[in-house]
Amino acid sequence: MKPPVVRNLVLLSIALLSLSACTSRKNQARIKELEAQIEASAEEAAATEMAREKDQAEKSEAAYKAQSEASQQIQQLTQERDQAARELAVLKLQASRAEAARLAKLPKDASTPGHPEFDPAKEAKITTALATIVGDKSTGTGFVVATEGKVFLYTAAHVIAGNGRLSISNSVGLKFTKFGNLEVAEGANFVRLELLDAAGAPALQLADADTKVTAETNVTGLGTDGNSGTVTSERGNPSGQSDESISVDSLSLMGKSGGPLLESATGKVLAVITNPAAEQRVLWADPTTTGQIPYRACRVNRKVQWKSVPIGTFLAEARKIAEFNRMTRVAQALAVLTPSATGLGVSSTVSGSHTALSVLTAAAKDIPIATEVLAMNTQLSAKRVRTSEVDIKKRLANLLSSAVTQMQRGAADFEPSKFTPYHRPFAEDALKWRKDAEQRLQGSVTSDE
Repeated sequence: MKPPVVRNLVLLSIALLSLSACTSRKNQARIKELEAQIEASAEEAAATEMAREKDQAEKSEAAYKAQSEASQQIQQLTQERDQAARELAVLKLQASRAEAARLAKLPKDASTPGHPEFDPAKEAKITTALATIVGDKSTGTGFVVATEGKVFLYTAAHVIAGNGRLSISNSVGLKFTKFGNLEVAEGANFVRLELLDAAGAPALQLADADTKVTAETNVTGLGTDGNSGTVTSERGNPSGQSDESISVDSLSLMGKSGGPLLESATGKVLAVITNPAAEQRVLWADPTTTGQIPYRACRVNRKVQWKSVPIGTFLAEARKIAEFNRMTRVAQALAVLTPSATGLGVSSTVSGSHTALSVLTAAAKDIPIATEVLAMNTQLSAKRVRTSEVDIKKRLANLLSSAVTQMQRGAADFEPSKFTPYHRPFAEDALKWRKDAEQRLQGSVTSDE
C-alpha cells in the first residue's frame, strides 16, 4: 500500500493533466493551485522518505551494536570457561599428586598404626598390655602404660576401691606383685599404680595432648573378662565430649570398666573407661537402670593433678565410708520404729523397698544395737515380755540414745578433708547423711520420752 502523501501526489497529478488542456482563466488558476499542491506533496513525500530511511538506519545501527555486544559477551564467557577448565585441571592434578603422596606415606603393613586396616584389638603388643584386676569385692580391667620414666597400671578408681586384697595379671598371665604408691587423679574417676616388677612388660602409649577427638573419630574400647582374662573389644564413635571426658554408647563399653579407650587409627590411649553406676553417690543402693546411661571415659591425654598415697590407704577409705554409711542406715531405720506392746513396727518403710526390718537384719551381725532391737521386737511379738507400753518406749528410747551417742562419736573422727580426691565427695555426702540421721533419731528419742 502506497503512503498517503504519494497517493495524494498521484491524484493531484492526474487532476493537473485533465486540466492542462483547458485555457480558461479559471482553469489556469486551478492548474497553478494544483501545481503548488503537487510541489508541497512532493516535498512532504521526500521528507517522509528521508525520515523512513533515517529510522531504518538507526534500527540497523542498534541491531549491529547489540550483535557486537553479544559477540563480545560470548567471547568473554568462552574465555572464562576455558580459564576455569584449565584451573580445574590443575587442581585435579594437584589432588592426584597429594593423594599419591599420602598413599606413599601409609604403612604397607596392616599391623602398623595408621594403616587403613589397622585394628588395635588384633595387635598382641596392645592386648598384652591389658591387665585383669581381681579383688575380694570387685573385678575389672587395667592397662600398663610406660610414661615419665616409670611403668604404671591405669584403671578406674572404683575398680579397686573397697577391696581388701588385689590380684593383678596381664592378658597372658604375667602377675604383678610389687607396687609403689597409688596416684589418684584430682576430680576424676581414675588412678594409676606404679608397677615395680613390670620392666620390659608390654605397655601402651598415651595419646598426645593435642589429639583432636570429634564425632567422626573412630575409637576402640578394650576390656578383659574377669574370669578368663579374655580380651573383649568394641569400636564406635564418641556421642559427646568435654575437656575431661568422652561419652560413648553404653552398649559399646559395658563390662570394660577400667579399660582403655583408644584412638583406633594409632592405638594410643585417650581415656579410661568408667562405670556410670559406680559414680552415683547414694545412701540407699536400690537397683537402678544404668544400661541407658552413656558410659563415660575419663581423658588421660591431658594435664592431670595426682595425689600420691599408699594403696592400702586408698583401699581402706572405701571400706571406712561403707561402714559409716551402714551405721547411718541403721540410724534411719531406728528413727521410723513405732513401739507398742506387740512389737516395734519394724515393717515401717525407711527408703524405697527398704524396711526397718531389712536394714536391721542386714546389720545385725556387726552392729550390736541392731541385734538388740531385733531381739526386743521378737520378744514383744511373741508376748514374752509383760510390761507397759510406757516402759517399752522408755527401753527403746534408751537404746536410741545409745545409738545417737555412738554415731556422734563415730562422726567426730570422720573428716572428709583427709580422704583422697576420689573418695572425698563420697565422704562429704556420707557426713551429710549422718547428720540428717542423727536429727531424725534425736527427734524419735524425744517423742518416745
